Amino acid sequence: MAGLEGFKQISRLTGVDQYVLIDQKGRIAAHDIKDARRAADMVYSCGKNLFTIGKTRLRYVVFSRKNQKHIFIFPVGNYYLGVVKQKNMNAFVLADNIIKFIKGLFKEK
Repeated sequence: MAGLEGFKQISRLTGVDQYVLIDQKGRIAAHDIKDARRAADMVYSCGKNLFTIGKTRLRYVVFSRKNQKHIFIFPVGNYYLGVVKQKNMNAFVLADNIIKFIKGLFKEK
């Protein structure tokens, strides 16, 4: 990955309300989210279990919420990325934008 500084630009993507990036041990690598420790614990627990089931075929998972601020979890190399969607953003458009952003980071080497 092109470093954490490049990754922190994710908060500028349209539709991203908050995010947390954690490593394979649950440590926070970067974040712009309220209650970062609680969010990191949830992303780590869900990410570890879901991606074990999905292996390399799983691009992301989404947890729908009544307030429409859905939570997405993406595998990013040796990290898990948790993103809270802005309320009025289309979920599929946001997921596609994040996937493109992540791919762009890996191309920057």
